[in-house]
Order: sequence, then structure tokens, then C-alpha cells
Amino acid sequence: MPDAPKNPGARGHVLSERFADPDLVDAIFEYLLREFPQIAGMNVEQLKQQTREEFGGDKVYVRTGAARQAAADRKRVVAKVLALFNGRNASEVARQLRISRATVYRILKQPGTA
Repeated sequence: MPDAPKNPGARGHVLSERFADPDLVDAIFEYLLREFPQIAGMNVEQLKQQTREEFGGDKVYVRTGAARQAAADRKRVVAKVLALFNGRNASEVARQLRISRATVYRILKQPGTA
């Protein structure tokens, strides 16, 4: 039996032979079936079709772990700035958090942070 085609965008992830033309939906469901075997009894093909109908034509961006971590780090810095800033201590907050005063003020100017 020939080897299944590899999906180069998924770090060596091998798709099942049943996918003649694999796409992102196929790769995602293959991953879900592998990680959550209890969903194998569901009508996966119908779920794939519904997913394609719902999101078909959309441009997709899937953040990497590093991007998610960077976003979480930014949220933590914003929370710390808001907790430490008393209206007159931007230099001290910047020094304590090892960021610039400009970054402190930029965070404070963001909508919803005042």
C-alpha cells in the first residue's frame, strides 16, 4: 500500500488515505479524531461539510503558540501598568516593568484602559 500524502503545513502530519484532496478542515478533523477518539462515532463527514458551509471562503489565520503567548504577555503588562500607575508615576512604572515611559503612556491611551 503506498504511503499517505504528507501535509507540509502541519509539521509532518500524515493525512488518511481516504482524503483525496485534503484541506484545512480535513487536517483539523484528523487531529480532532486522533486527540478525541470519542467523537469517532459522530458523523464526521457531515460535520466537515457543515464546517465548510459555515466558514467556506473565509480567510483563515491560525495563531501559533508563540503568537498566543505574546498576546498573553501583552495583556499581563497592560494589567500590571494599570495596577501600578497612580496618575503621576509613569517613570517608576516603566522602570519597574522594564518598559519605556512611552509604552506606559501608549497603554494608558488605549480605549477601555482609563
